[in-house]
Amino acid sequence: MRTDESVFRLDGRIAAVTGAGSGIGRAVAQTLAGVGASVVVADIDVDRGAETVAAITDAGGQAIFQRTDVSRRPDLDALVTAAVDRYGGLDIHCNIAGVPSLVRDLTEVTGADLDAEFAISVKGVLYGCQAAAEVMARRGAGAIVNISSTAADLPAAGYGLYHLGKLAVVGMTRTLALELGPKGIRVNAIAPGATLTNFSARNFTNPDGSVDEERKRQWLAGMAARSPMNVVGDPQDQALLVLYLVSDAARFVTGQLIRANGGWSMG
Repeated sequence: MRTDESVFRLDGRIAAVTGAGSGIGRAVAQTLAGVGASVVVADIDVDRGAETVAAITDAGGQAIFQRTDVSRRPDLDALVTAAVDRYGGLDIHCNIAGVPSLVRDLTEVTGADLDAEFAISVKGVLYGCQAAAEVMARRGAGAIVNISSTAADLPAAGYGLYHLGKLAVVGMTRTLALELGPKGIRVNAIAPGATLTNFSARNFTNPDGSVDEERKRQWLAGMAARSPMNVVGDPQDQALLVLYLVSDAARFVTGQLIRANGGWSMG
């Protein structure tokens, strides 16, 4: 087994990344491409997806865009088909897409609220795993990474829907690791802590789209205070964790929830 930095190289491998138009998804797509993977960039936002592809190709990498609504199984099937048609297969699948959750007490949550949340956070992940596993199983190898959250460890009043969705991702990941392991497919999940992205920007963005710098400063200070290192994460922190999980360095790792959260959920 390789023991130098080459263990993290992904030359000749094909990856699909959902939510790759911005934030953690974009960082994952760029990081995987940067170490040799050919990447299918998937996002519901065409313009942002195209920006990610341009960033990868301008840096000398290989990438194409596939518009994908992860709440629709046919879209995820089409994503995997695009990888196979363009690059010849699929070795890595990263379910990163997400949307800001509704803030509402669970006692007030409606069936429509539940359906909307789970369409992305649960169905989107499951459909992605199903579509990817079908191709990977034929090749007898593959790595899938799902996105959960530190919220799975630390429920918060008003965020029960988000908590439930991210707990479901953990259970799904562990079950799929058991079911797909005999087929050579590893399945893991990451649980980001406070990470500065478009996703978190809702906490300090005005209705007109401008950033309230004072609210941003307060948010950053509050999030940093939850870490014993007094830091807030960057999308690249999560992308490097994903790189580890999909590389040969993690060949003995499956069914795990791994946290890059600055120590937020230690106790």
